[in-house]
Formats: sequence, structure tokens, C-alpha cells
Amino acid sequence: MTRLTLRLVVLLAAVLLGTCAAIVDTTKAFACSCAGISTNRALREADAVFRGTVVSKEIVGRGDTARTDIRFAVDRVYKGAVFSEQVVASRHDENACGLDPDVGSTWVIFAIEGIEGEGDRAVNRLITTLCSGNLPTGIAPAVLGNPRPPMTIRPPRRFQGRNAEPAPSSAPSVTGKAPRRTALTNVV
Repeated sequence: MTRLTLRLVVLLAAVLLGTCAAIVDTTKAFACSCAGISTNRALREADAVFRGTVVSKEIVGRGDTARTDIRFAVDRVYKGAVFSEQVVASRHDENACGLDPDVGSTWVIFAIEGIEGEGDRAVNRLITTLCSGNLPTGIAPAVLGNPRPPMTIRPPRRFQGRNAEPAPSSAPSVTGKAPRRTALTNVV
């Protein structure tokens, strides 16, 4: 075998290996993809914005309808009706853009008030996703304005997670994005 032939064989082998490596992608694929959202837009679209530390998480339901109820100890509120201990629901599966923060981590959360379920099982709750503009650093940007303390009265059942208050019987069934609701005022 001549030197030229040997070089051609090595070059061909390198090309074949490179092609195989490009075709076989070993990185994990996620179905969730959302474009970045500015803090200004997240603030405009949210019914409630607050800073809190995750104290617990509970998986509710199974399969595609499963959600995670994330309980926060809230220390600052920037918008909406938020209690000192606040539960926010998110899809359980990260592939469906569900938020899965670590217990003990501090976040700035942007949530909407929505109706989940249908009929007599429909409930009001705060909902967030990976695409809501949440900030995992717990550092609130200046655009959020001056914070106020959270409400310290016991929250109504509709803000407490699994045993949430039933929605009005005229509430529509929700399968995608929750409907927009008017934010409640802070009662102290």
C-alpha cells in the first residue's frame, strides 16, 4: 500500500466517523421551546408577580394532566394578590414547559390566575410555566417597581393548591392557556 492510498483510507475513515457523529445526536431533546420573554412583557401579562423561596412541591394527578403545586414563602409582592405562603401550579413535565424549581431556591415568579378543570371540579389558581419570564436568581429587576409585603391573612381556598375553591359554574373548560382574570387588590 502506498503512502497516498493510506492517506486516502484515513481521510475516508475520518469523514465517515464525522458523518456518523453528526447524524447521531446524544443530547436530550425537549418538546418545550419558548422564545425569550422580556421582563416588561412578563410583568404586563402576569396577574401576580412576587419573590419567594420554594418550601415544598407536590405532584398532583398523573400522565399528561399532572401538575406540580409549588409552595413559596413570599417576602415581596410586585403585582396582584399574593399571600405570605403562596401555591402556584405548573405542568409537572418540563417537556410541557413545567417549572421545576429546587426546594430552597429563591425565584421571582410571574403567574396568571386561571381556571383549571371543568364543571364542578373547576378551580381558580395561580399558574406559571418555564415561558412566563420567571427569574431563578431571586433578584428583582428595577422595572418591577417598589415591592410591598405579601398578605398575611389566611388565603382563600382558591389560592391554596389542591383543595382550591371551585370556580363559578359558568366557567369554561380549560385545556391550554388559562383565561385572563382581573387581579385582586391587596387587602391588609
